[in-house]
Order: sequence, then C-alpha cells, then structure tokens
Amino acid sequence: MVLSIPDWLGAALLLSLSDELHTGLVWGALRSQYLLLGAYLRVRHSALFVWLVHETLEFLFHTVILSLILPVPMAVTAASVHFGIDLFHEALLGTVKGRVTHRLMHLSLESAILYWLWG
Repeated sequence: MVLSIPDWLGAALLLSLSDELHTGLVWGALRSQYLLLGAYLRVRHSALFVWLVHETLEFLFHTVILSLILPVPMAVTAASVHFGIDLFHEALLGTVKGRVTHRLMHLSLESAILYWLWG
C-alpha cells in the first residue's frame, strides 16, 4: 500500500520542515554572519529594508529547498505563499508568539491557500 497525500498538504508540510531548517541554520550555524549582515544593512538602510531583505532571503531558501522535492513551479508558488503570509502576519498582526503557535498558524494558512490554488 502506497500512502498518497495531496500536493497542497505535502507542500505545506515541506514548508514547515524547510522553515524549521531555515530557523536552525540562521539562528544556529550562521547566526554570527546573519547578525553582521543585518547590522551592515541597518547602518545603511531602514529597519523595514532589513526586514524585507530577510524575508526575501527566506523566500529564496524555501524555493531552493522545496525545488529539491517538488517541481520548480510548485516550489515557487509554495514559497510565495509562505512569503505572503510572513509579510501579512508581521505587518498586520505583529510577531506570533511561541514557536509551535507560529508553526501551526503557518501550516493552517498555507494548507488552506494551497488547497484553494491546487485543490
């Protein structure tokens, strides 16, 4: 018996794994370099610019990771959905407190949007 899950759910779950990997790399192995990049950008630009650079780098990271498993158009679409949710919740709702709460919020919204797009 082969377990088959819908594309929209698989992509949402892969985004969750990719986001955890991104968090682990950025705030673990690459923390010093990432903070230096942020400080350099902050000296030259606004905090908004630094935030947009961070979100754009995260979008690129998710696109690369997801494209290892999904077709590139699906990877770009899923990463774009994640990017849009990040921009929305940070700009309008503020930071979602708690790692699990944040992850569940992303998984729920990403699943719903990808289901709407891919059915």
